[in-house]
Amino acid sequence: MAMEKEVVGAIVAAGASIVVAVFSAIFSLVTARRAAQVGIDLERFKNKLGEQAAERDARRDYEYDARKRLYSEVEPLLFQLYESLEEAHYRVRSLARTSRSGNLGEGDASWVDGPGYYLKSTMYKLILPAVHFRLMQRQVTFVDLNLDESIRLRYQLMKLYSRSFTDDFVLASIAPRLRYDPNDETSRTARATEPAVYMRQGLVLGDLENLAEVLLIQKADKPQRAMSLSDFDQLMKSKLSSNESVKELMALLTGFSPQTRPVLARILVAQACMAQLILSTFDQKTKTTQLEGRLNEIVSAIEKCNTLAWTAGKPCEDLRVAQQYWSERLKWVGTTTWIERDKSA
Repeated sequence: MAMEKEVVGAIVAAGASIVVAVFSAIFSLVTARRAAQVGIDLERFKNKLGEQAAERDARRDYEYDARKRLYSEVEPLLFQLYESLEEAHYRVRSLARTSRSGNLGEGDASWVDGPGYYLKSTMYKLILPAVHFRLMQRQVTFVDLNLDESIRLRYQLMKLYSRSFTDDFVLASIAPRLRYDPNDETSRTARATEPAVYMRQGLVLGDLENLAEVLLIQKADKPQRAMSLSDFDQLMKSKLSSNESVKELMALLTGFSPQTRPVLARILVAQACMAQLILSTFDQKTKTTQLEGRLNEIVSAIEKCNTLAWTAGKPCEDLRVAQQYWSERLKWVGTTTWIERDKSA
């Protein structure tokens, strides 16, 4: 019996040893595999951190170079844009003053009924901000727009400003609604008797973009620049004056008066207001949420001094139209709303 107990004890001990050995082997195998996997995961993590660090470094370097280019190339362009917007604003005020004195429209007393200085300088000053916007489009990237909020805001406002040349039908439809049908089949013969209704009083987008190209100058080893007034005067004396888009701009403004081209008068008043709004972003730090309030202040200030009145002794009714037009479009800034609008145009 005693021997049997010893045998049983030995068998149990041997079995236990085998079990322990098996568990030890399994544990060692699992531990080794886990250690190997941890090593692999750790190496992958290190590689990922290295890649992320390299991406951050590359992004930082790119943004640093972008900022240098932004301040060396775009800042001078913004100064030119400021000057051209100011000139455009004051030219609309000049047109309003000239209208009040009876020197617009057709006839010997008109300053715009022929290719003289006032007409040519008006063409130039009104289209120049769109030319500077074209330069801005070519030099500014999405990275630039993300780097500087003020540049992004001015870029978006300038896009709206430029496109207003093509919004003749939109501005005609704002209350008080104007009869406007330049595409009517009878418009060719009716223009002489009812120009306010049947004469085209805006630019198509193709002409607007072509004008922006025509008014750019490229010389060897120098960046593109917008034409000066002297350059534009030479253009008007050259073969380029026969360019269809240049002819469209001249036809748009030759003989202009708010009575015979009321839709164009609305476009010009709207541009004068927007020019002042964009100029204000240079003087004051501006957020998107402040734009409409700033616009309302500008419209109220212009109403008080009545500098955009087309008729002596009467307020400028086009101001409220411009305010409504821009109030809608300012909601598009910082969104993709205008992309959808462009698709439906």
